[in-house]
Amino acid sequence: MGELDRLSDLIGRIYDAGTDPDAWRPVLTDICRWTGGEVAQILVLEATAAAPFFNVAVGYDAAAHARYLRDYALQDPRLPAWRRLPPTVQLCHQVVDPGWLDRQDFGAFLDENGCRWTMAAIDPAFDGVAGMSVRRPRRAGPFTPAEARRFDLLVPHIRRALALAQRLDGLAGRAGLAEDVLDRLDRAVVLLAANGRVVHVNAMADRLFESGRLQLRGNRLDSADPAEAAALRGLIAAVLEPRPSVVAIKLLSGVAEAPLIASGCRLPDRRPAAVAVPQAVAALFLSPIGASRDDLGQVLPGLFGLSRAEARLAVALHDGFSLSEIAGQLQLSRETLRSQLRSVFDKTGTRRQGTLIRLLTDLARESRLARPGVSRAEL
Repeated sequence: MGELDRLSDLIGRIYDAGTDPDAWRPVLTDICRWTGGEVAQILVLEATAAAPFFNVAVGYDAAAHARYLRDYALQDPRLPAWRRLPPTVQLCHQVVDPGWLDRQDFGAFLDENGCRWTMAAIDPAFDGVAGMSVRRPRRAGPFTPAEARRFDLLVPHIRRALALAQRLDGLAGRAGLAEDVLDRLDRAVVLLAANGRVVHVNAMADRLFESGRLQLRGNRLDSADPAEAAALRGLIAAVLEPRPSVVAIKLLSGVAEAPLIASGCRLPDRRPAAVAVPQAVAALFLSPIGASRDDLGQVLPGLFGLSRAEARLAVALHDGFSLSEIAGQLQLSRETLRSQLRSVFDKTGTRRQGTLIRLLTDLARESRLARPGVSRAEL
């Protein structure tokens, strides 16, 4: 393998390490070979931190490395001079006088552990130490400008790989937090990819599958009841339409199962299309009918496009309240309620109050909506 091929391969493996922490040690070992070193380290240690934020080293004896972190990492006598220089690779024998370093306790430590000569790239603005270094023993002689240039070719890629690793850690933390939030919801949540396959379910959805109420077949949401399966397919097709504002809703009433209210919506797409990891593009929400006393009010907006006020009026009429009673309880004029009622008629395809109430009664009966009676004080 030629030098350019070796360099290209090493850069590629550096970026691989950005997504796989276990890959850093073999990469550092090969960086040593490429640059003529025997010890290498990437270290991010804040001045007030008890432990490094990031620390990977090769070539160190474990006990010596622990002592280095405890006694010398933040007290390296070369650090003040290094911080006055650009964050590119700098040779230690050009940063400070080698004879002066020999008189430091740290110089003896370096000699004892085979890392007397150092070339390093240090972030001068960091409060602590943040950088990468390659070292070798006194017998090997100082690093040359040519070796420093070799290391300098890799430094920008190491920095980008570390930034990638940090971002992925942040994303993983956010994803874990989001999953925890979903698991705490009191309704089942199912996230779907663009092809309709399930990419995530929360704890409540898991219980539905464990009970046999719903099924996963080939990573697709399904039901043993043919009518319910058809309703699910229709709901999924609706929410996969690329219209983020659309909310679809279905009533799932399996013959031998407890009925469910199933609603769903398209999620905003914020990930580049080139990313191959399956992405959730839509969400389904499933809750048992009767779990909420507002089931009918919850269903009507999705089924007919009623506003919140229109749904409240329809439910109150279904519960036996007159327009006068509703107006008094809500402190609205009868004319306002009549205007809302005309809109309800138009959206539900009815023309009379009696027809509307029969429609709502049939909907409640067919869907087995278990909605307790409403007191007049609770209207």
